[in-house]
Parts: sequence; structure tokens; C-alpha cells
Amino acid sequence: MPQDFTIKLPYFIYGRGEPILYIQAAQHGVELTGIYTIRLLMERLRGTKIEGTLILVPIANPLAVKWRRHFYKMELGERYSDDHPHQMNRVWPGNKDGNETERLAYALYENLIAKADYVIDLHCWEMWRCSCALGHEWDSESVEMCRYSLLNFIRLMPRKYFTGRKANMLSFVVTVKGGHAIVIEHSGQRWIFVDEAKRVCEGIINIMRYLGIVPEKPVSPKRQFVVGKDPHVNIIAPDGDWILTVYKRPGDSVVKNEVIASLLDIETFKEHKVHSPINGIIYEIGATRPNVDTRPSDEVMVILKGEKYRIATIYETRL
Repeated sequence: MPQDFTIKLPYFIYGRGEPILYIQAAQHGVELTGIYTIRLLMERLRGTKIEGTLILVPIANPLAVKWRRHFYKMELGERYSDDHPHQMNRVWPGNKDGNETERLAYALYENLIAKADYVIDLHCWEMWRCSCALGHEWDSESVEMCRYSLLNFIRLMPRKYFTGRKANMLSFVVTVKGGHAIVIEHSGQRWIFVDEAKRVCEGIINIMRYLGIVPEKPVSPKRQFVVGKDPHVNIIAPDGDWILTVYKRPGDSVVKNEVIASLLDIETFKEHKVHSPINGIIYEIGATRPNVDTRPSDEVMVILKGEKYRIATIYETRL
């Protein structure tokens, strides 16, 4: 590190040979569930014959984890941003002479990631959005990895998304250098969400089946939605001053006309029920603005008159 101190980066290697799969978690210091996901994966793989090589890094950014913020040196209340100098997922493949975070990225990339054929980068986003696998729409292997994650939702990113500092996101750097990468976003930051970890762990095992790393036949998803492309509805709050209460969680199934939330009028104290207009699966509900978990005091479920507030996004299922 620049101040002549050393950071240890524990990693675990299973098997030998090809293909090589690299999995890491906790690039951002409050995205903790992926750490537990890797722990579960290690338990699941105990005694399993690995065909190829599996490299696991449970905490890619110990500086940020110990700082208890998304980024090392991030101030309390500071917004999540592409521009922060310690935004780890905007500095790949790192810089051996850079700041602390750039040096961490360089060490990981040069010693472990550059060897890999496949990469899974574990993150966590808002608890109000369902877990999702994010791949690159121009890379068929990335798309298949998303599909075999068995998550209800996948998002396929166009190449044009990766401009500016986004061109230094790990998944993009790996892909343009000839590898195949996906991101998996668990639902919920700041705490370990065990059910999320179990769900994502099962998906990773299935991806490993698809890649031939574990000797079982992969399972195809029974139902999966492509975010932004498959039929869905956005439910917008009617004009007024409201307190929002939600009765459902991301990933829940709903039927047409089922009550999913209620709005309480601040002045009259009358309640307005919010019904699902379709049969479907909830992708987002409640606090649906971007990055709401990074400044919780800015995002409470109070809706003010004249504000276009999206209560929920539901993807349609057909019976």
C-alpha cells in the first residue's frame, strides 16, 4: 500500500486444469451476502470432484469492508458514485502504483483473474429489488451463464453501456480480453441475507454444472424474465401526499387484483389500496429509486404531491 502497510487477500483454489472459474465477492464494503454465498459454496463442494480449477476470493476489498462503506475513504452520507477514486468496480485491471484500491485490483487481476476463463462477480443491490444475474448481450457464454443461474431475473447489458469509467468494470474488462463474465446481484445490502445466499449458491453450482466443472447435468430454468424486455407493468402512485406500506417482497408471485401495498393519505388518514393489474412476479417494490441503500435517510416511503413515484414493477406470467 502507499503508506508501506500490507493487506492480506485470502483466496482458495480447488482442482487443477481447465476451465478456470474465478468467483469473488465484496468489491463494495456493505455488500456482504456474497461473502456468505462463497462460504456456502465451499461447504457444498467439500468432497466434490472438481473438473478444472475453481478460484474463490470471499472478500475482494477488505479495506472497504473494514471501512463499513461501499468504498474505502467514503464519507458518511456520501452518495454511491462512479467517480469516487476508491470505487473498486471502476478501476480494473488496476494499477500497481495507484491508490490503495487500484493496487488491490491489480494484485487480484494479475495473480488470479487474468488466468480465468470464466468470472462471476458477486454484488448486492437494494433490498427492494429482486436478485438478478447480469450478463453481456453480445457474448453468448455470458448469456448462458446468466440463464443457468436459475434466478427469476436476468439483465443483458449492451456494449454501449460500458462507457467512461464503466469501461473499467470487472465483467467488461474480462469480456473484452477474451473471457466470459457475469455479475450476480443479491437482494439487500449491509447485512447477510441467508436465503439470498442459499439461492445464489444453488445457481452457481448449476453454472458449474453447465461449465463442466462439477460432474452433473445442469438444470434449465423453468421461468426466467429478461429485465427491460419481457412484458411488465410499472405501478405509479396517484397524485397526493402518501405514506406507503408494502405487503409483498421482491420475487413474490402475485395474481391479478391482489393487494400488494397501501397508501395512507397524510391529511385525511384515508387508505388507498394498491392492486396488481396482472398475474406476475415482483421485480421491484417500495423504495425503487437507484441506490436507495447508500443514503437511507434520503429514501423513506413518503410520497409527495406532484412526484412520480414508482410503487412496483411486476413482470407478467401467463397461467
